[in-house]
Amino acid sequence: MILILRKLFIAKLLLVMFFISQEAVATPREDAIKSGFLYNFARYSDGDWFNPDIKSTYNICSFNPEFITAAKNTLKDLTIKKRPIKVYLLTSFQGDIVDCDTLFLSKGDSEKWVTSDNKAFSNVMLVGEFDGFLASGGHINFFIVGGKVRFEIDPIKLKNSGINMSSKVLRLGRIHERIF
Repeated sequence: MILILRKLFIAKLLLVMFFISQEAVATPREDAIKSGFLYNFARYSDGDWFNPDIKSTYNICSFNPEFITAAKNTLKDLTIKKRPIKVYLLTSFQGDIVDCDTLFLSKGDSEKWVTSDNKAFSNVMLVGEFDGFLASGGHINFFIVGGKVRFEIDPIKLKNSGINMSSKVLRLGRIHERIF
């Protein structure tokens, strides 16, 4: 009887660990879908945050090497406002972010984000994938529902950062409700 209970406990433990690991780490397919969303967010926006007359490339940045790999594969040969898309792996929150047009913060970056001075990113589209991202200054936040990637968006914060998002995109996402 004890042997059966021990095996049952181990089986349940392995099952829980499997589901936790699936939640914690995005798959390459999920990262490719998210990078496609980033492309369309930029494609269907305009404003002061990206000026193709001044910049020769549209830069997407992240601290997550797996996301960077998927984004490079997904977005190769695509353009934003006739400028090629470049994808960069960041190493620090200091000087690297200056050249970013879109900054993607994965679940593992939540602690970096909370401790950063996120007000310094006035001309960057800020996209994340963790709880509290919009409340702490982000613009767009990914979440998973029924195995599908969805997003919530804060159009007021976008507009305050010089980004005007198309109503076509706004209709696809869940609008973040502010509580004052």
